[in-house]
Amino acid sequence: MSYLLDDLGVKATSVIGLATALASAATVAGSITFTKLSGGPEPRLPAVFALCAAGFVAMGLAGNPVLLVAGGVLDCLGTGVLLPSLLTVAMSTLDYADRGRGTGLWTAAFFGGEFVCPLVLIGLESATGALSTAVGILGLASAGVAGGLWLARRH
Repeated sequence: MSYLLDDLGVKATSVIGLATALASAATVAGSITFTKLSGGPEPRLPAVFALCAAGFVAMGLAGNPVLLVAGGVLDCLGTGVLLPSLLTVAMSTLDYADRGRGTGLWTAAFFGGEFVCPLVLIGLESATGALSTAVGILGLASAGVAGGLWLARRH
């Protein structure tokens, strides 16, 4: 988000830090929300991916810092619900004795994704000419995942 804020003319590190803190707090709020939701996480995955997609698209289209931060908060709120949901779904498929190893593999995959995602965004930025467009494309990809999960659940 800091690079997008910079692209919008925000140079004050205090403002960038506050925006990042708000988004991070939304991740925590999403994680707390996850603990309060009833039922299994699998049925809500399409909606959660759609929430993340809405946040990414809003960030990609934001013409001012307020909309950018709002998009970041939406995305991070969704991510706060998404991460424990995905971990719960993944662990539910494993025997109890294999869950420690499965959690380790899931964590490695998660951090691998955190390493690869910025590289993909850099590549998309180079191809499209703007980081905001790259983030918007990531939002469209997330929307595609949401749609695919929704269709899979219907069938």
